[in-house]
Amino acid sequence: MTSYDYQEALKNAARTMVRVRNPRRLLKMIVRFIAREVGLHHASILMYDQIKSRYVFVDSQGAHRIPVSLVKLDETNPLIHWFSKKDKSLKIDKNYLDREQVMSWLTDAAFIGGRPAMKNRLVKLKEVMDMLKVTLCVPGYYKNELLGVLLLGNKVNRETFSFEEISFFQTLANDASMTIKTAEYREDLITKNMELEKQKGELEKRLVEIADLRKKEQETYYEIVMSLAQEVNAKDPYTAGHLQGVERLGIMTAQEMGYDLSGRKKDVLVASLHLHDVGKIGIPDHILMKPTSLTDEEWKVMRQHPVKGAKILEPLTGFREVANVILHHHENYDGSGYPDGLKGEAIPLEARIVSVVDAFHAIVSKRCYSKGKPIDVAFQELERCAGSQFDPNVVEAFIRAYKQTLNGKYKDSKNVNGHAPIHEKKQVSE
Repeated sequence: MTSYDYQEALKNAARTMVRVRNPRRLLKMIVRFIAREVGLHHASILMYDQIKSRYVFVDSQGAHRIPVSLVKLDETNPLIHWFSKKDKSLKIDKNYLDREQVMSWLTDAAFIGGRPAMKNRLVKLKEVMDMLKVTLCVPGYYKNELLGVLLLGNKVNRETFSFEEISFFQTLANDASMTIKTAEYREDLITKNMELEKQKGELEKRLVEIADLRKKEQETYYEIVMSLAQEVNAKDPYTAGHLQGVERLGIMTAQEMGYDLSGRKKDVLVASLHLHDVGKIGIPDHILMKPTSLTDEEWKVMRQHPVKGAKILEPLTGFREVANVILHHHENYDGSGYPDGLKGEAIPLEARIVSVVDAFHAIVSKRCYSKGKPIDVAFQELERCAGSQFDPNVVEAFIRAYKQTLNGKYKDSKNVNGHAPIHEKKQVSE
């Protein structure tokens, strides 16, 4: 082959290496190319197997083919050891190994003299090369890591290898090694990505399962909370229909105020109207059902129910806004309410709506210890406490909506059957 042929061959080989992604297939192509184009009795190639930690034959071509499945070389093998280990005391070029060169070293008294270990090493190296019928060995490195070795037999025309041919083999071996390493990195990356995707899929599946369990748990807890709310109202025989009545009045007021009742906002308002007194489940019955006025100590206990109600809802992650409304539905517009003394618009709007409709129910409801008052009187009470206990805008919207809903006939309705806050003290309701 001419000099030009070698350069062209390297270009073609480079293009092939870019296209071929299977390292073994690439190495087989290289062996067949060398055996055919250079004209060798035999050509083989070793490649490092990371899994087995050995060098294995990927392919062997020619008259003296090596049984690739049977021969495996580890790092203790004289040939592998020669290219893997660097001996700085030896000024020898290890970029290739020629059998004739080995023979010349063995017969060179000046080279061998006084170094029996080196002689023994070269003898074993020659034995391996003879066993494999190898004339020339060319290593392939990637960042000083030995990845493979080209093992070449005699030329068919019995000529020796030229320097140009050896350089060609070295370039080919090193380029192939780089390609193999790149392919390994790519395969490792693909494997890791597949493993990550698998783990991600399993994690997502697990998260869905957890979310489903959490949802069922929350639904069960919500049912328990609603049962508690019903139980609170069921303690008084005159509270039938309270939740439905309060919900109707609250929605009516919100609509009149232009409150956004689409989607979640309506859910928050309705849930707040239903559950505002759920904390009373934690109030002793002798206080909750006391027919006479409460003592100061009893009032302290009674005024804990907004806090208790908010805590009951804590496990329901979707009810945080509702819990906040429940916590503040006894705040007063002028800041004199409880538990935090919030003032004006610092009080959630839903809490201000609950406060008005719940107070209205308190005034008009018939109880075992009090008679329900006419709706006119209830309106007057709400207006009297507007600006102090209640948000004036909510009071106006409530009264206006109530009159419109009944089409001006509210005077004929003396009472609204439902729940009233249990005791009155200084304000319209508690």
